[in-house]
Amino acid sequence: MTKINLAIFAYNEQDSIANCLKSVLTSTSAPSRLNITVLINGSTDNTLQIVTELAQQYPQIKPVDIELGDKSNAWNHYIYSDIDTSEAHFFMDGDTWLPAFALDAILHNWSITPCYAVAPLPIGVSQGFRTMLANNNWLIGAFYGLSSEFISKIRDKKFKLPIGFIGDDSAVMYIVETSFNEGQQTQQRVLVVEETGPVIPKLPMNWGTVKLMHNRYKRYAIRHFQQEVLYYLGRENKLNELPAQAKELKKHLFKIGLKALFRLQGLQTLYHPYALVKILFN
Repeated sequence: MTKINLAIFAYNEQDSIANCLKSVLTSTSAPSRLNITVLINGSTDNTLQIVTELAQQYPQIKPVDIELGDKSNAWNHYIYSDIDTSEAHFFMDGDTWLPAFALDAILHNWSITPCYAVAPLPIGVSQGFRTMLANNNWLIGAFYGLSSEFISKIRDKKFKLPIGFIGDDSAVMYIVETSFNEGQQTQQRVLVVEETGPVIPKLPMNWGTVKLMHNRYKRYAIRHFQQEVLYYLGRENKLNELPAQAKELKKHLFKIGLKALFRLQGLQTLYHPYALVKILFN
C-alpha cells in the first residue's frame, strides 16, 4: 500500500506539536498509511519529549532530532535521507494543523491533476491572501506537497538549500516553477487546492504579537535579498553555484541590479536597510 509521507518541521513547538500530529492522524481515512517524520531542529524546549511520547502510541510517527536549528538544513536532511522517492511527500510546519480528512481530499485532487507540487490554500487567513496565492499558484511553507518525480529531480540535480536560507517555501516554489531550466517559469507545474488546507492559528492582539511581527519582518527583509540572489542564479542557469551557507550569497548581491534589489514591498521595505547591513557584515 502506498504510504502518505509527511515531513513536519518543529522548532520549539511544545505548545502546538501534539495538536498538529493528532490532526494529521485524523486527516485521512487510512491512518495506517501515514509515515510521519518530525524534524525537531535545534529545539530547546520539550518538543522532542512530546513527539517521542506520541511515537510510542502511534507507530506512524518518527522523531528525528537535529542539533542545528535551521529549517533549510532540516529540509536538506529529509530530502537526502532514506525516503522512498517513488512516493509523493508533504511538508508541514509544526505550528499548524489539518482538518479532518484533508489529506484524502488533497490526494484526490492531486490524482486527477498530476503536477510537480500541490499547494492547498491555508485556512484562517484573509480571503485576499488566499486569492493572491491562488492567482499566482504559490505554495507556502505551512503545508505543500512534492511529487515523487520532482523529489527525484531534486536529488539528481544534487540541489540543496543554503543553510541559513530564510523561506524554504519560496525557494522550493521557484525550482518547481522553473524545473531547473533557465529560469522560465510555468505556473502549470503547481496544483492549487482551494477546498481544504492547513489551518494557521490567528495571533492574539497583544504586545507579544507586535514583538513577534517586528522580528518576523526582519527575517522577511533578509529573505527578500536571499531570494533575489536565488532568482538571479536561476536566470543565469547557475543554481549549481548556490553556496552551502546562506551568508555566502552576498558575493552575488550586487550583480542583481538595483531595481530588483530595492523594489518596494510594503511595510517590509522599512527593514531593508537593516537586512542589507546584516547580510553584508555578518
